[in-house]
Amino acid sequence: MSSATAVMSVFADPVVSRMVRIIMWDGKKTIAQKIVAESLRSLRTDHRVERPVEFLKDSVERAKPLMECRKLSVAGRTMNIPTPCPPDRQESLALRFIRDAFRKRKGGMSSGRKLAMELVDLSKGTGEAKRRRDELHKQAEANKVYAYLGGT
Repeated sequence: MSSATAVMSVFADPVVSRMVRIIMWDGKKTIAQKIVAESLRSLRTDHRVERPVEFLKDSVERAKPLMECRKLSVAGRTMNIPTPCPPDRQESLALRFIRDAFRKRKGGMSSGRKLAMELVDLSKGTGEAKRRRDELHKQAEANKVYAYLGGT
């Protein structure tokens, strides 16, 4: 199997494909694909990950929020109501957290390496995406008093 075929088979995975679409900026999908491919290559070579696609999926699972707060106006007051996140929204938020985290990273390295570093940090339980997930959970915990208002 040629390397081009191997790369294309990687993008057939739904999580990787969705990651490419979330990273894409101004409709430049090939650039987003290069970033994801470089990060997977970096995971394999620099970080000694045997199955980078599975590693990516595991990192996305670690960044998924279980709860979120929705705004609801009751008697002229706007309250944050904690609600459980549906699975599609969990994945969407996790991918956005990862995207924003690797874009904020400083350093003179390429975007692919920054993405790989963020995924490695997620596997260790650290990183900006994990912090944002925990922040969302803390906000939901702090507002659980308003859960009776119905968050569905």
